[in-house]
Amino acid sequence: MATVKRVESRCTYPIECGRDMAYSCLIDLVRKMSSEKTPQVAIVTDKEVNGLHHTTFISELESRGIKPTVIVIDGRQSSKNFDVVMQVFERLMDISFSGDDLLVGWGGGSILDVTAFVASTFLGGLTYCLVPTTLMGMLESAEADTTYLNYMSHKDCVSVKCQPVAVIMDVDFLSTVPESFMKNGYAQIIRYAMLDQITLLNRLVNKSDMFITIDECYLAKARIREIEPMAFEFGKEIKEAILQHFRFLRYSEGEALAFAVASMNPSEPLFRLYDMLGFPRKLEGVSKDSLLRRIMKELASYKDEIPVIRASGNGTIHKTIMTQAEALLFFSEKLDVICDDGGR
Repeated sequence: MATVKRVESRCTYPIECGRDMAYSCLIDLVRKMSSEKTPQVAIVTDKEVNGLHHTTFISELESRGIKPTVIVIDGRQSSKNFDVVMQVFERLMDISFSGDDLLVGWGGGSILDVTAFVASTFLGGLTYCLVPTTLMGMLESAEADTTYLNYMSHKDCVSVKCQPVAVIMDVDFLSTVPESFMKNGYAQIIRYAMLDQITLLNRLVNKSDMFITIDECYLAKARIREIEPMAFEFGKEIKEAILQHFRFLRYSEGEALAFAVASMNPSEPLFRLYDMLGFPRKLEGVSKDSLLRRIMKELASYKDEIPVIRASGNGTIHKTIMTQAEALLFFSEKLDVICDDGGR
């Protein structure tokens, strides 16, 4: 039986979360758009998501009179580029897609980014909605007001503003997400816990219903945003330094974020949770000095007014302004928590 709840969000468009509801919510959206003729529906996805969920999503739409055009693209992070966008453009032109039709992004973060980019640029803008299938997509992409593409070897360096008409989050899709990808979402929940209430970690410890956990995360995000909008930068300096060094080849985005959170606010209970979730405790293959140089290079433009977010885990968030010398010492001490000098 379908369960649907609208989560609290800063966005003007609805973000709905539930179980066994993705196809019915999309059908309702199409019917609301209909005037004299039913709009075309084009769904951008990847072969893994389409293969796993075709019968519970696409076939359900078809059985109810909606015959979507399915556009299968490469869903890897490295393929989020102009070549893939052009592939989608070509398919839309082939079917004479128009501004009266509906584009749907169905998949993980890269699929959602490509869909939003296409919708924001093709024919001056298309109506589109997002159906995330990963935990990270449900937690982060649903509220994103900017979408990013990679260019050449540079990650997320091309962007455009975007706004869907709706986001539909069906937690049933999470049952087939590999644990390695779930960790990207787990790391975000851990960061929300450090910024809002540490008790949010109990949802992960107890393997609680993800439907309720996602709703609690959105409530936490609303409280965090009210206290300090910049708080979501917590740990970003260390996370980005790790990702830049390894170029996603050794550690995922979630693992890099987990390292950053642990370095900023280490504790044995947190490390025990990491062991349970399969997060590594120590970085391998890179020295502390290498990461420190990357961090300070990124912070150089701030000169002696570097903003750094600190959090206690009890809802207390501090934005501290540091000089270059203070930041160097601060991040040097934080990296000691996670660095293995064997990377030298």
